[in-house]
Amino acid sequence: MNYFVRYIFALIMVLVAASPLQDHFVQGTLAASSGTHLWWISKIDASMDSSSDLSNDSAKDATYKLLQHSAMSGENNFQIAAAFIDQPIAVAADDDQVWVVFAATNHKMEVVWGATQFNPASELWFITPGGALQLCPSIVGESLESLAGLNGELWAIVQGQPDARVLRGGQWNTVQLPAVINECQTRKLVVAGGALNAFGHAQDHSLKRFKRENNAWVESPLNAPHFSYAIDHSARLACVTGEKPSEQMLCIVEAGSTTAIASLPNRNQYVLGFGESFASLGQGGLQEYSSLPQDAPHSSPTIVFNPTTLSLLPVGASVFMEPVALRTQLSTASRWYHLPILGVLSLGAIIAAFLVRALNSPLNPLEKTRSIESTVDSSAFTKTPWTPCEKWRRFTATAIDMVPCAIASVVMFEADMVSILIPPLWSADIQMSFPYIAMVVAAIAFSMFEEITFGRSMGKRLMGGRVVSIHGEPAAWWQHIARNLLKGLVLLSPVLAIPSLLNPLGAGIPEIISRTRVEATEADLD
Repeated sequence: MNYFVRYIFALIMVLVAASPLQDHFVQGTLAASSGTHLWWISKIDASMDSSSDLSNDSAKDATYKLLQHSAMSGENNFQIAAAFIDQPIAVAADDDQVWVVFAATNHKMEVVWGATQFNPASELWFITPGGALQLCPSIVGESLESLAGLNGELWAIVQGQPDARVLRGGQWNTVQLPAVINECQTRKLVVAGGALNAFGHAQDHSLKRFKRENNAWVESPLNAPHFSYAIDHSARLACVTGEKPSEQMLCIVEAGSTTAIASLPNRNQYVLGFGESFASLGQGGLQEYSSLPQDAPHSSPTIVFNPTTLSLLPVGASVFMEPVALRTQLSTASRWYHLPILGVLSLGAIIAAFLVRALNSPLNPLEKTRSIESTVDSSAFTKTPWTPCEKWRRFTATAIDMVPCAIASVVMFEADMVSILIPPLWSADIQMSFPYIAMVVAAIAFSMFEEITFGRSMGKRLMGGRVVSIHGEPAAWWQHIARNLLKGLVLLSPVLAIPSLLNPLGAGIPEIISRTRVEATEADLD
């Protein structure tokens, strides 16, 4: 029965780990790429938000956060760069810089800017200078059509105005857009291949494209049936096409025509340029909303989404890699706190073992009294012959108990098999030991249940061993609990296994303190 229960538990852990994670991005987001950084603005449900990562009280009520993921970090994490109470309407990025635009008040849209820098001590990216976004000159207008960053300058198209705006030298300047672009129903600025492109989407679904070269707009024909959107900050101009969301394809634009290179992982994906290739944020559902009043003319919807996963398209590949979950990265500056805790617990276990060992000594008058576990004299049981379970059998039994939990932990954390061999005492970064800790906790919980119920775990049953009191009688429930908790401490701090290795009978700290022993069963003796 315990075999069946253990493997059902492991199967449940695998299914839970493989199921989609709860998405804390309850509303849509806006996103932009600078090639080396991905940025997106997410609306967080206040009931699900944790303000412990914010440094000031004013940010605790924020419902919008600016999130950042770096191609240079090598990890599947994102940073919380800033938090806002007001709703942003656009975000643009260039290299290590980011701009965020907010809805208009008094016919002006507010703009904030920041640059990110890596701190190797904490392994975090920080907005600099001053640790906060800086206020920029406002954009005159009621609504924004498009936003793009290039060469440290911010470009914007304001609803109803024929000229583009560029933030240069601390002030906004006007740059005339091609007349053909202004005649289109929607207008968009896209940075691709190191150049600024102006796109126009006419009512007849035809596309107009102009490339900014030598301070002039040069028309570049583009034939892209079922055009959805262009990709910003990619090494080459690319776009997503498809009449239906399930048929969307990533295409490279060459000589005015499109060539499909990959299909999107699923319909809830949004592609951005990332390094020399592309990245896809998704698993939240594409949504559309307009920052304009419903009765405003030419109101164009803004694509928003709820990113929880990231899929990369390697250079030259035709298929996106399997999506990986993005998690908030915490500073490594305080991740070593587990070391003194484990050190104190280990030292306490060693001291307790010496004290209990002294109490178990034949010279101790208490040992001549009647047994706590039963009404039989302890001295009678002390002389009863017994055969200890061999050490290699005990270690093998422990490994058998941990195998199902190890498999479930690897799947849950999407880790490799090496990660489950890193105890927390051997790593200054406790996050690296999460798979190992999860494996140990699950294995100890099941071993405790099995030993209380059946007197031995699955591994001991297979290897011919059982847990009894030091007097040979069935161990009490509290002894099983104490022994397994201490066994878990030994697994977390493997140096505590030395007494068990040195003891001829294999008795370690868990057995000494819990007053138990592991003996061979009759089947093993036969």
